[in-house]
Amino acid sequence: MRRTTFYAFLLFTLSFGCASSVETPGKAVEPAPGPPVPGDWIFARLEADPDILSPVLYKTAPSQYAMFGANNSLIFEHLLRYNPKTWLLTEPLLAESYPDISADHLTYTYRLRSGVTWHDGHPLTPEDVLFTFKAAMCPLVDSADKRGSLVDLANVEILSDRTIRFTFSKPSVFNIHNTGDQLGIIPKHLFDPSGLLDALTYEDIAGPKGKSDQKIKEFSERFNKHSNNRMPVGTGPYKFEKWETGREIRLVRNDTYFGKKAYLSKIIFRVIPDSIAALNIMKSGELDLNAFMLPGQTIGASFVNATISIPQYQYIGWNEDRPFFKDKRVRQGLAMLVDRTQILEKVRFGLGQVAVTPFSPTSPYFNTNIKPLAYEPKRAAALLDQAGWTDHDGDGVRDKDGVAFRFAFVGAASSAFTVQLVAILKDEFKKVGIQLEEQMGEPIAVVKCLQEHNCDAAAGTWIAPLEMDPYQVFHSTSTAKGGSNWIHFRNAESDRLLEQARSEFDPKKRKQIYWRWQELIHDEQPYTFLLYPQVPVAYHKRFQNVDFLPTRPGYNLNEWFVPLQNQKYK
Repeated sequence: MRRTTFYAFLLFTLSFGCASSVETPGKAVEPAPGPPVPGDWIFARLEADPDILSPVLYKTAPSQYAMFGANNSLIFEHLLRYNPKTWLLTEPLLAESYPDISADHLTYTYRLRSGVTWHDGHPLTPEDVLFTFKAAMCPLVDSADKRGSLVDLANVEILSDRTIRFTFSKPSVFNIHNTGDQLGIIPKHLFDPSGLLDALTYEDIAGPKGKSDQKIKEFSERFNKHSNNRMPVGTGPYKFEKWETGREIRLVRNDTYFGKKAYLSKIIFRVIPDSIAALNIMKSGELDLNAFMLPGQTIGASFVNATISIPQYQYIGWNEDRPFFKDKRVRQGLAMLVDRTQILEKVRFGLGQVAVTPFSPTSPYFNTNIKPLAYEPKRAAALLDQAGWTDHDGDGVRDKDGVAFRFAFVGAASSAFTVQLVAILKDEFKKVGIQLEEQMGEPIAVVKCLQEHNCDAAAGTWIAPLEMDPYQVFHSTSTAKGGSNWIHFRNAESDRLLEQARSEFDPKKRKQIYWRWQELIHDEQPYTFLLYPQVPVAYHKRFQNVDFLPTRPGYNLNEWFVPLQNQKYK
């Protein structure tokens, strides 16, 4: 939902499996329906531990699920949320109404909702909103991915006790998202009680002073390590209760919430990386919701099975700062060594489709003229030859300028798919004289490797917002350490098109720009786009008002309830 695109490497673990895990649905007594009432708990699966619980610092999808749910409101909240009928960002949340927008699309003025309090009882104020954006812009705060989306935000100013104004240096169709949907608001009184940033304006922090001021440096060091990054205090319908690393995160209903109160008394996110184990836990009755099942998995008796699609794509990224991947002919050849159609049909049981660009096939900007590069090992070998990567010394490994085509492929050791993918790639690459060396580790270690731009190549999944802006992942400004462009893709024409698309308010003209950009990306192949996956889900039948949504995690637990006679936990 947010403008930020999220690392979701573990989705590979969830997207691939074996038929032996499939259970035939059985028959069960249907729970009796009833009116919405408070009560009961839900145990929902997370496929990995969150990296952190900070709206400013987080990088991974599990963090987003636990903090915001599917529509900007769980522990933390944004100024705006999406209309659940149109899925346009038009509904006020922490804001009292949609912002006043100047005719030149440069200023956005919000009036905050009255009566909103933090979970510790302190009132929400414009100072909290200003502080959130100031914190994210501190150069030493670990939020480079957020700053990449805010490069044109020139100033943030408090106008009154409930009004705040955002000023941009350039008009952009995404400015509404960058103000209302980019950052969940955090409490200033907890993160900066001594007022280290008080004397500094947003312009100070975003400008040259931000890199040299000692107070900004001191604040950043404290902020990155602050205890509330693991014990969050928000404004949302659920309060944080506890986090047992690697096991579970517990939330409890906020009975003093300013808006419509949730029904479920508790949400317990259980961290279960292994999909087979998750299915067995569901069978035992200790898990109610699994939105990350393997293709082919179903569970019968007391559960409902469904399949969801959301904007996301799976890919292999090639770090162009490495000598092997600088030439686009090499990247094209590598894509031709991956039989994506076979992976889709044999491993994913046809759930999804082969990917060709970062845009979802459901997007109005998806270029329907682009076709995936076919699996053609002979043509791939010819492209490698043309790029100068041949076996000069006869040792069976291609080389160029004395450098052997030998690189490390990073992946999560707990990911069943990554293990299978590496085996496939290793075999295919070996046939043409490329040596792939496995570098498997814990999921958080993989994320860190990508954040620090230390990977040669890696497989992953990007979870994209509904309004896709490829700038964060593919613009050259995001190649800075911590930015999302960890592959160091730098292309002047790509940058120009991405910038042009942001400033084009005519949807038809913007579509033309994005079609041209996708053609360029298809030719450059900075990623080998793998699949747009569909994901099987299952939930216990006692839950009602269940509606699956077009955004991850695909459900809104704020709306689910259990009729009184069917409630399991008191």
